[in-house]
Amino acid sequence: MDLLRDKDVIQIVRNMLDLMDNRLVNHGERVTFLMTKLMEELGYSQDDIFLGAKLALFHDIGAYKTDEIDNLLSFESHDVWEHAIYGYLFLSRMSPLSQHADCILFHHLDYNKLLEIECSNKDLASLIHFCDRMDVLLQSHKNVDDYFKSQLKNGKFQQDHIDSFFRLNQDNRLLKRIFNGEYHQDMDELFSRYIFSQEEKHMYLCMLAYSIDFNSEFTVIHTIMTTSLAQEIAKFCDLSEHEIQKIYYGALLHDVGKASIPIKILEKPGKLTDEEMQIMQGHVLGSEKVLRGYVPDDILQIAIRHHEKLDGSGYPYGLAKDDLSLSECIVAVADILSALLGRRSYKDPLSVDKAMSIICEMAKDGLISQEVVDTFVEHQEEILMNTRQHSQELREIYESMQSDYVHIREEIRKYLL
Repeated sequence: MDLLRDKDVIQIVRNMLDLMDNRLVNHGERVTFLMTKLMEELGYSQDDIFLGAKLALFHDIGAYKTDEIDNLLSFESHDVWEHAIYGYLFLSRMSPLSQHADCILFHHLDYNKLLEIECSNKDLASLIHFCDRMDVLLQSHKNVDDYFKSQLKNGKFQQDHIDSFFRLNQDNRLLKRIFNGEYHQDMDELFSRYIFSQEEKHMYLCMLAYSIDFNSEFTVIHTIMTTSLAQEIAKFCDLSEHEIQKIYYGALLHDVGKASIPIKILEKPGKLTDEEMQIMQGHVLGSEKVLRGYVPDDILQIAIRHHEKLDGSGYPYGLAKDDLSLSECIVAVADILSALLGRRSYKDPLSVDKAMSIICEMAKDGLISQEVVDTFVEHQEEILMNTRQHSQELREIYESMQSDYVHIREEIRKYLL
């Protein structure tokens, strides 16, 4: 059964990208708006426009992994390759856009240098560069017309892209739609026409969820461990396949709100201060902000209730036993187990015996579900074996991304000479 609609998946993507950093709010959408309008003017097919829009929307996803955002918003900065490389790696390994991920890798490369390299679609890479820099100019309140007229002969941008922009922007009509916010209507209409296969929807959501984990080496496999543990426990609780699918999506998306949590808090080696803990706990409301209205309510509740406790001492809403479903309790236990069994900046992984001892004590104290804990303890060998298998693939992807990053960074240096 299809639990998520096409238009809702893209809205989750939009919400998530905006949550990443308030300096980048709506930047991806403005770039997408400019790019689609230019592509229409240049006579691209509808399929190509959809492809270009998806690439433009995701063009800064690698910024989850970096501290480059100030540089991204500085027009003349050349130190922006780290996020482009990680964006390329995310898209090439985890998305349906893998064949054109190199457009993201090269989206800060000047057109005259782009002509000298191999790229799946140089026009799209050049368009993203042009529209990205245009939006940065707009947000810095510089005169776009004056700047791009001065660039007509230096090879930084493609001539027909500049010409198309001036044709579209007669009487400032194109940029007015950005300044007055009308471009949101254009984007809503465009995204409403997207059609995704089940596999595509799944891949995009996984990419978003895992990009949060990849923010820190200490949380690389947390989401997939939580998701796998929850699914495996649910099977032994005799839940239906439909309910297990809901648990899967709830667990997959449970930490998307961490996109707004500073890396210095996520990776702090010691105990968090009260203020830092409040910020960290805010990730649940962040997840709710991303998901509410775009996933079914029961999936939303599974995602955002993983820190609630049966005695009402949890957060963010202080719910108690009678408020919580079995599915919500399963993900809550899975999240705790994943944290206990995983490495963190402040601790090494615990042994299975120690982790079981902790959750058994929590169940005895009335904090988490005794039924769920008993199910895990009874079937822990099979549950953990399957979870480790699922987690290993993602860890291998992360490790290969780390090694590929170093290699690509050295190759990129050639284009900067």
